[in-house]
Amino acid sequence: MASLDRVFLRDKSQAAFGQRYRLEVMLAIADAEDGFVALTDLAKQLNVTISNLQGPLKSLVTLGLLTPIPHGDSRHRFYLRNPSTAWSWAKELHDQAHLDNAARAADGEGTDIHIVQQ
Repeated sequence: MASLDRVFLRDKSQAAFGQRYRLEVMLAIADAEDGFVALTDLAKQLNVTISNLQGPLKSLVTLGLLTPIPHGDSRHRFYLRNPSTAWSWAKELHDQAHLDNAARAADGEGTDIHIVQQ
């Protein structure tokens, strides 16, 4: 994902959830084929630090959208996606962020006012 696209996605996430990374996290989890995700893999996939993901993941667990999998002897922290329409809504927010970005670019607005934070 281009950095400008991430900026608009993070703006949408901040507006919807009060967290800049939650929408990206939700989209990555929604796209996980088997519904299992690992914290370290998400951080690598999204090119952010683990600490940036801990708050959004905790919120998703609290909401019942994710179930943490017991550690066992693995050093990785795994989560299981629970069925919910929230995953579809995240995709809808992504599509809206993409449309907003395209509209701003077509109008020549705001393409240089954002700073990418990672």
